[in-house]
Amino acid sequence: MNLLEYLREELVRLMKRREKVALRAVRDAISAIQNAETSYVTAPATVAPASAFVAGGVQFGHAERVVQTLTGEQMMTIARGEVARRLEEAVRMRGLGEVDRALMLKAEALALADRLDAYAG
Repeated sequence: MNLLEYLREELVRLMKRREKVALRAVRDAISAIQNAETSYVTAPATVAPASAFVAGGVQFGHAERVVQTLTGEQMMTIARGEVARRLEEAVRMRGLGEVDRALMLKAEALALADRLDAYAG
């Protein structure tokens, strides 16, 4: 089971237990990983389209979605980046006097870090 599958299963458990703080963090980590896996080809194809339908899409500039599979290490790097981003934002919020928001971000970071450690361990 890769990290993305683990986080999706954890998401279901969190929804059942109604753990809102961890739920937000896990959802964001899943989204970040999925966004990293997906890229869009916006340049027109240099080869002839396979059908008239595809030709119409290319003509009007529709993007084609390309999904690449990330390695476990890449997924973990992205998820750890989400933890770091939350902690950095918590420091910034505390500096702005938004103590409640800073504490929420820190709690989300810790909840996500705990799940990542459980997966790695």
